[in-house]
Amino acid sequence: MMKKTTAIRTVFFAALLLIIPAFSVSAQSIDDLSLYTEEYPPFNFEENGELRGITIDLMDEMLERAGSSLGKEDIQLVPWNNGYQRTQNQPNTALFATTRTAQREEMFKWVGPIAPTTIVLTAKKSSNISINGASDINQYSVGTVRADVGEQLLQELNVSRSSIDSAPSPEANVRKLAADRIDLWAYEASVAKWLIKSHGYDPNEYEAVYTLSEGELYFAFNPQVPQSVLNQLQNALDDIKADGTYQEILDTYLK
Repeated sequence: MMKKTTAIRTVFFAALLLIIPAFSVSAQSIDDLSLYTEEYPPFNFEENGELRGITIDLMDEMLERAGSSLGKEDIQLVPWNNGYQRTQNQPNTALFATTRTAQREEMFKWVGPIAPTTIVLTAKKSSNISINGASDINQYSVGTVRADVGEQLLQELNVSRSSIDSAPSPEANVRKLAADRIDLWAYEASVAKWLIKSHGYDPNEYEAVYTLSEGELYFAFNPQVPQSVLNQLQNALDDIKADGTYQEILDTYLK
């Protein structure tokens, strides 16, 4: 009888050990989040050692209204592909600003929207490039950022791999486009203009020659982030939009 009781206890505690980790994941709070962003002005960027931008200010305000001890100083600036992989694979992670697409829909959970976004192919005006359809893109070399929505859209259009010049950062594509090392750059329209200007080039010498996609930017979260955490942050964002704070933040960077 003693042996049978001991065996039952062993099975019970083994089952308990399996339950505890699962419970700890579901019980996590906003304060357990790891927040990742990239250089993507005017939405998120570093200036004089400080993170700034529309999504930085929004997230900071959302955290405060949700009662979190986290703030903008806890947001980590990383290369896009780094943050993208972490947020897919590590619990309690978030990445922004992220374009919400059909391909990404089940990879993440979402809070938003933040703002509309347009992904385009940018070229030098002097190149006189005209794109009438996806098949035309194969004639050119196209700069992308690894795992960025621009690169994913080209892959969905079956653009030849040999035409895609993948880089770890958008800054690399600015320099390549200026030096005629690529013909086109697949990236968000307003961010591309901002980066071209910030690197000392004249944005009037560049133009969008083809629209790959129009969509919306969101805060993306690992699928294991509890829905209760997402609800708190979504409610905070909704309140920010309702009381005028959202428009004030937009005006700070877009006017």
